[in-house]
Amino acid sequence: MFICRSVELAQVLGRVFSLILVTGGSGFIGSHLVDELIEQGYGVRVFDRMKPLREDVEWFQGDLKKDEDLLLACKDVEAIFHLAAVADVNLAVSYPETCLDINENYTVKLLKAAVSNEVERILLASTTWVYGKTNGKVDEDSSIPMPGHVYTKSKIGQEHLVYGWHESYGLDYTILRYGIPYGPRMRSNMAIATFVRKASRSEPITIFGDGNQGRCFVYVEDLAEGNVAAMQEGGKNQIFNLAGEEFVTINQIVENLKQIFGEIDARYDCSRLNDFKGVVVDIQKAKNLLGWKPKTRLAVGLRKYVESIKQ
Repeated sequence: MFICRSVELAQVLGRVFSLILVTGGSGFIGSHLVDELIEQGYGVRVFDRMKPLREDVEWFQGDLKKDEDLLLACKDVEAIFHLAAVADVNLAVSYPETCLDINENYTVKLLKAAVSNEVERILLASTTWVYGKTNGKVDEDSSIPMPGHVYTKSKIGQEHLVYGWHESYGLDYTILRYGIPYGPRMRSNMAIATFVRKASRSEPITIFGDGNQGRCFVYVEDLAEGNVAAMQEGGKNQIFNLAGEEFVTINQIVENLKQIFGEIDARYDCSRLNDFKGVVVDIQKAKNLLGWKPKTRLAVGLRKYVESIKQ
């Protein structure tokens, strides 16, 4: 069970705090979301095979494919953040059946368990990958093209399932389309983590294409704050982009790392199959309805990430 500190904080603030379930709460983004929820005074139950990083949460060591685990995990829960998924795009390509099973079929099981336990709302961790190779700027009303990647297909499928459950069973939802997150605890094979590791070892960094491709990177702690902000009434039955305000190219990342590590040996190679230049993600809706925007600029976020590795 979560410790009394959260209860005491709730009494001080005069608020009634719900029990929140976080699937995948021991992972990269999930662990930061748990940190933010606890800091805001919520009671948290983590559904994950791995033990959470902190002790002041309830840990349900369960399996997404087991209906009985999900039913028990959802008991007495008022809201669910669903982050458990195949998030590594390379893994999705290598094991497409597993990706579709976990991201879509197991989401169905969770939705059924949520309805059975009368959960009030599910908040889905989706991705700006759903916009595909759209050119220019995208917002939540932009059309979603046919997916060119099995990972993208699975996330679009998750969004459809969550919306369909709302229409059929009245389960409220919030869909959160993440930009590319970075920061402490990120997977070692993510681009920024790879660049930092190589730069720290004075190893050459390989850039595919001309390096002008980019993403709206978002520092993970800012992303966690956006998730919690989405729990507001204004976030109910809405879709939000949670991404960085800056469109950052690969070349810009390398230039920022030079400010930390000094000269870097950057080598350019041919573009990879299915690489695309990226899009500018509009976050105005999250600003207007949730009062959220990212606070950490890339130069600051990179230094914080490097410091976290040193520690």
